[in-house]
This record gives sequence, structure tokens and C-alpha cells, in this order.
Amino acid sequence: MLLESNTVQEFLGRELDRRVKVNPRYSQRGFARSLGLSPGELSEILRGKRKLGLKGALKISRAMGLNPAETKHLLHLAQVEKSKEWNIETRLTVEPAPLSANSLNDDVVALLSDWFYFAVLNLVDTREFRWNSIWIAKRLGITRMQAKVAMERLLRLGLVKKENGRFQCSNDVVLSTAGVPSEAIRQLHRQMLKKALDALDFQPVNERDITGVGFACDPNDIEAIRREISEFQDKLTSKYRKGKLSEVYHLEVALFRLTQGGDQREQ
Repeated sequence: MLLESNTVQEFLGRELDRRVKVNPRYSQRGFARSLGLSPGELSEILRGKRKLGLKGALKISRAMGLNPAETKHLLHLAQVEKSKEWNIETRLTVEPAPLSANSLNDDVVALLSDWFYFAVLNLVDTREFRWNSIWIAKRLGITRMQAKVAMERLLRLGLVKKENGRFQCSNDVVLSTAGVPSEAIRQLHRQMLKKALDALDFQPVNERDITGVGFACDPNDIEAIRREISEFQDKLTSKYRKGKLSEVYHLEVALFRLTQGGDQREQ
């Protein structure tokens, strides 16, 4: 876990190890390119020969897609190393991210690591829903144990509650992902993309829509595009989450860069 790293080298080394495990062909050179560093710069940082400043740490955190807690921790580590390099006692302006129950709640991490938790949550809104592990397991194609664990966790987090003798989703719970490791979010998306591949092979075309479009754009527009995608998702789910709800669907929108090398300006 990145938040358990004690040095910048360990922090970046953990992330490099994770990427190599996902893709054994992944290289340190590729990692450097993704961070906007030269291979030599990254090599020196990993060997402790070069200290990372706050500006550089912030640039790397954006490139890695770190969450606020992970970004704060990397900035703290960079500041600690700089103060040691200058051999001075200085008041740190960036405190370490706390490893507490509030920032790293095990239930929330688990919820955002496995696809079936939100599937159960959405299933609650369907007609004929039953708060029964056998029924839920059959509807989602998961094991009964997975269904039972999901039911217990959703109740514990207050995302599902029992009112007037029936279970329903709670609308007064705000789920914060600020302290959740970015790896948990990535794992969830990997699972959903794998399910999209399965649907491509096994679901009839009238029950799915898997399309894509390629286009050239200015990298400076990416944040605006991300906002529009988010607004589209909210509008779509609000419009169609009504009527005779009987099935649970998942919409996974993937926007990513296809080009490599060339003009890669800082964003």
C-alpha cells in the first residue's frame, strides 16, 4: 500500500512493482515516460541519488492519478527528504496522511474493490427483490458467501436499511473515497472491463451496447471532457432509473490516450 511507504523511493518502487505484476513486460523506462521524467531522472530518484521537490512530487501525483491522501503522503515524503538533504530542522508544511479508520476504512476499501457490492445495491431497487443471499447470488452469478458478505457490509455502512419491513437503499449516506487507495478503484474498473469483454462474447447485441470513437484533441481539454462525461452519466442514470426496474446494468466509459511519445505537454 502506497500510504505505508517511508521514502519517495519506496513509494515509487511499490507502484512500479504493481505495474510490472499487472504487465510483466512493463519497464522502468515506460514508468518514467508515464511520469513525465527521463529514464535517468527516475533511476536516480529510485536509487536515492536525486531528491524530489514538492513541485516534482505534485507533477508525479497527477501523472499517477493518486487520490488526495496518497498525494499528501508523497508530498510529505518529498519534503522530509529535502529537509534532510539541506541538513536543517524545518517545520513541515505537509503532514503525513493519517493511517486511521476514517481515511482507510476497511469496509469502504472492500466496497470499492469488488464489483458485486454496488451490483447488490442496485439490485435492491429492482422489482421482486429479495433480501436473501441465495436469491442475490443467483441473480448476480456470485457465490452465496459473496452475497452474504455484501449484504452484511452494505448494512454496516448504512447504504441499505430496513424500513416498514422491507430493505431499501439509504439516500442519506455520503460515501467518501478520499482515503481509499487508488489501487482499489483500479481493481474495480479492471473487473468491470473484464465483464464488458464477457458481455461482448456472451450477451446478445440487443442487451448491450459496446461502441467506441477515436478522435484527436488538445490534452488541455481533457479535464473539460471528464466533466462532460460525468454530467452525461448523472443525466442518463437520473432519466432512466424509474419505471419497471427489473435488471441491473453497468455503464463503463473509457477515455484514454492511444498515442505514445511525441508532444506530451504537462497537464
